[in-house]
Amino acid sequence: MKQIYTITAFAENRPGVLYRIADLFLRRKVNIESLTVSEIEHTGQSRFTILVHAEPLLVEKLVKQLYRIIEITKVIDSLDQSLIIKEIALIKITAKNLERRREIEQLVHLANGKIAAVNQSYLVVEKTGTEEEIDSLHELLKPFGIKEFVRSGRIVVFK
Repeated sequence: MKQIYTITAFAENRPGVLYRIADLFLRRKVNIESLTVSEIEHTGQSRFTILVHAEPLLVEKLVKQLYRIIEITKVIDSLDQSLIIKEIALIKITAKNLERRREIEQLVHLANGKIAAVNQSYLVVEKTGTEEEIDSLHELLKPFGIKEFVRSGRIVVFK
């Protein structure tokens, strides 16, 4: 049975590592639902956080094959209950009049979001939280006319 897995891979920060990781998933015909890459506290090291929806046996094979990539130093596959998970989203909303802005600001405040930017014709909302919290705020703001919506992808720390 397919489950949602977060695969965390630590690698030397060198050109081509991302390509080799993506190619491995492509060859196995596994869709990467979310991918976040950043440098970590160790100089010259990067952390790849990869979200996949796959069978446990396939994830086990992917982990073993990731270790074959020379630059990979450590790989951990996890289910959601062993992780603290967050994303960040930016939502640009049409808001040309004061009444509409106030209504949007109230919703954003109730959802623990922030107003990141204001213009004469729009607001940019910033929301950090779980995937469900971001989805919920997105749904609440749809009736106001979302011009743009972008989210970071999953970042995690282990419990």
